[in-house]
Amino acid sequence: MSDDAPPPRPASDWSPGWIRRRARNVYRRPLLVGGVAAACFTVIVVALVTTTHGSPLDAQAAVESAIERPDTLALRDTLRALEARSRTADSALVSGLAAARKLAEPAPVAADPAPLALAARRDSLVSAIARLDTLIQRAQDAPLPASYVALGQELLSSRGPGVQALLDTLASIEATRAGFGAAGGVDPIFVALTSRATLVGRQIQEVGRSRQSELHREIAELGEREARPAPVRREPRVEPPDTLALAHSAADARREANGARRALSSARLLNQEIDERLARQRAAAASSSGVPAIWPAALIVGLVVGLGVAFGLETRDPRVADAAEAEVAAGTEALVTLGANERTQERRRRADRQVPPLVELASDGFRLLHTQLADRSFELPLVAVLGDSPVVTAVVAANLAAAVARQVRTTLLVDADFETHSLATITRVPREPGLANVIVGDVDWSAAVRSVVVDRDRTMDVIPGGSFGLMPSGRGRRLDAADTGLADILERVSRRYECVVVSMPVSRHGTMPIPTSARMPAVVCVRTARTRVLGLAELMTTLRAHGAVIRGLVIWERDDPLVAS
Repeated sequence: MSDDAPPPRPASDWSPGWIRRRARNVYRRPLLVGGVAAACFTVIVVALVTTTHGSPLDAQAAVESAIERPDTLALRDTLRALEARSRTADSALVSGLAAARKLAEPAPVAADPAPLALAARRDSLVSAIARLDTLIQRAQDAPLPASYVALGQELLSSRGPGVQALLDTLASIEATRAGFGAAGGVDPIFVALTSRATLVGRQIQEVGRSRQSELHREIAELGEREARPAPVRREPRVEPPDTLALAHSAADARREANGARRALSSARLLNQEIDERLARQRAAAASSSGVPAIWPAALIVGLVVGLGVAFGLETRDPRVADAAEAEVAAGTEALVTLGANERTQERRRRADRQVPPLVELASDGFRLLHTQLADRSFELPLVAVLGDSPVVTAVVAANLAAAVARQVRTTLLVDADFETHSLATITRVPREPGLANVIVGDVDWSAAVRSVVVDRDRTMDVIPGGSFGLMPSGRGRRLDAADTGLADILERVSRRYECVVVSMPVSRHGTMPIPTSARMPAVVCVRTARTRVLGLAELMTTLRAHGAVIRGLVIWERDDPLVAS
C-alpha cells in the first residue's frame, strides 16, 4: 500500500478473526480484569454481610466473651523459671559430689621439678662450653676463614654479641679475595685483605672466650641454686560440701518443676477443648448466615464481570492485537516485530556493564530494522522514531542508533521529548542542556552533545530533550518553535554525523513536532494490546497530511520497560 494513500478506517466487523484479536487483548490485560473482578467481589460480599441478620454472629461473640481461658503464658514462664532452678540445683549437687569425692582421695605427692630442670640446664651449658673450646682451639691451630666462620656460627646459636657483623665483614673480605684468583698471593691488596681477615677472626675468638666466661659464671650460679633447700608447699584445708542439703534442694526443685509442667499441660488441654467448641459454634453460625457459601459464586461473578468490562472496553476502543491489524490500521507494512523472546547477552566485562541497561548488546530485531531502513550502501543518514509511548519510542530509537554505531559509523541520537525526557533517562545522561536549549539559542548544539557507550570501543552521541526555560508561555508557541528549529539543527548536525536518529514520542497532550521540514523517513512504534487502533490510524493520517515519509512500523510485543524516574 502506498504511503500517500490514506489508510482505511478500522471498523468493528465482528468477524471471528476480529473477535479473536479482541479476546487476545483482554487476556493481555490481567490487571484490568483482576481489578474489576476484585471490586465486584468486594461489593457482593460487603452487601451480603450488611444485609444478613447478625443474630448468630452476635450470639457467638457473646459466648466467646463469656468463656474464661487459663493464662498459659504465665504458667509457661513459671515452668521455665522452675526448670532453670532445677538445672541449677542438679549442677550444684553434681559439683558437690565431685568435690567430696576428690577430697576423700589421698593427694599425690608431686616431685619437685626444679632440681631436674637445673641439672638439664647445667648439662646444656657444659656441652656448649665444650663445643666453644673445640672451635677456639681449632681457630688457633688453623687460622683460616672456615675455622672463624664455624666459631661464629656457634656463637650465633648461643647469642654472642656482635658476631653477625663480624661474620658479614669476613664474608665480604673473602668475596673480595676470591676476585684475585690464584695469582693474588703477591698482590699488596690481597695481603692486606688477608691480614684484615685474620684480625676479624681474632675478634671472633675474643667473643668466643667472653661467651665461655659467661657460661662458666652461669654454671656457678646453678650450683648455688642446687645447694638451697626446696620450699615446702602447704595445701590449704578445704571443707567438704554438704551434699545432703544439695540433694534435698535438687529434689524439691524437680518436684516443683513437675507440678508446674502438669499444670501447663492441663491448661493447654482446656484451651484446646474451648477452641474446638468455639470452632464448631462459629461454623454453625457462619453456615446459618450463608456468607461462606456465597464466596465462590461472588468470585465467579466478579471474574465474569471483569472479563465483560474488559471485553466491552476493548470492543468500544480496540487496541492493536498483532502486526497484521497494525498494517491494516496504519496502511503500511511492519518492518520488524520485537518479541519477548529476544536473546540477551550476559554482561560480564566492565565495558559491557557501562552500556545502559535498556540498550541491548545482542538483538537481531534492531539489526534487522537497521538493515531494512538503510540503503544499498548500508547508510542511514536520517530517521525519526515515533510512537504513543515515550519510553518505548526512546528504547527503539536508542537501540536503532546503537545498532548503527556498532557498524563503525558516527551516530547522533536526538531526543524531541520535552516533557518526560525519556531518552535522557534511558541513556543515563543529564537532561539539560538539550535540544530545547539549542532551539531557543541558549547553547550551541555541540555543547549539548553527550557520549554514551553502546559496545566495546563503540560510542554514540546523544542530545537530550532539555528545557525551554523562560520562553513565553503557551504549548503551541513552544511546539511551533521546536518544529521550525528542529529542521535547522538536523541540517547542521547531519553534515558531521553519518546517521542521525530522532526520538519523537506523542506528548501527553496528543501533540508532537512533525518531521516534515527535514523530509526524513519515519518509523512508528506500535505496542500490541496497548496502542489504540483508531489512535494509530489518526496518527498516520496526520503524518501523511504533513508530508512525512513513513518507512514502516515497529511492532512492540514486550511489556513496557521500567525505568527509574
